[in-house]
Amino acid sequence: MKKLISFHSSRGGTGKTIIATNLAALMAQRGLNVALIDLDFRAPSLYHIFREMVREPINFWVNDYLNSLCKPEDFLREVRDSLNLNGSLLVGLANPSVYAIEDMLGKSRSWEANSLKKLMELRKFLFNVLDVDLCIYDSSPGIQYSSLNAIVCSDKVVYVATSDPLDIEGVRESLKEFSDIFGDKVMILLNKVFPETDYWPEDRQRKFCHQVSKKLESPILGVIPCYCDILKAERRRILAFEKLDHPFLKELVKISQKLLEGGNS
Repeated sequence: MKKLISFHSSRGGTGKTIIATNLAALMAQRGLNVALIDLDFRAPSLYHIFREMVREPINFWVNDYLNSLCKPEDFLREVRDSLNLNGSLLVGLANPSVYAIEDMLGKSRSWEANSLKKLMELRKFLFNVLDVDLCIYDSSPGIQYSSLNAIVCSDKVVYVATSDPLDIEGVRESLKEFSDIFGDKVMILLNKVFPETDYWPEDRQRKFCHQVSKKLESPILGVIPCYCDILKAERRRILAFEKLDHPFLKELVKISQKLLEGGNS
């Protein structure tokens, strides 16, 4: 079953992009055809992660597609060979230049309405023409038109949050205010919790997850502890292929399986 999943957060710094990137790579390694699209126009990151893996010149960006300046095949780039993957991994990169960021932040509502149409067309192109199995949209943190457009297009939304009470409250407010848009699509992925320096017994962890799930009225997709070495790692790397025995990867494998099955914890 083909599926589009958006990764979202209430604010920056939750680890949303690193998780989305590594999950995309893991699923491609399993033989799936995956597309990873950067819709975080405030702080585009995928270019910095994939720029050394993209072998063809980047003449067009996701920005250009939404501005009706190019077709999907013009901005999509294959990185399968660079990562030695079993399946395809197409990346759509957002323009990281200051000018491009300012331009995207100043768009009108009519432009955003057309952008939603373009994203729906992109979905059809990926699934029907390129035979992509899974598409991942990495959306902008917070609530703005670009992130809402990504959510509307998606089959599921992975809302990445930390254990910070302010972060949890931000998620709760956005889910409440835009309940008609989020609907029952949301799954909560808790990241950077249960730090190694502060041991949490399993019963305390389960209690915390139950409290968060109840407060947000959404199921918990998974829980990723706070690993200091991951936080310190060079962010341009695909960590999943460099730390094969790391518990971070093991958690991502569990999460990827749940996403493919459509189930929750």
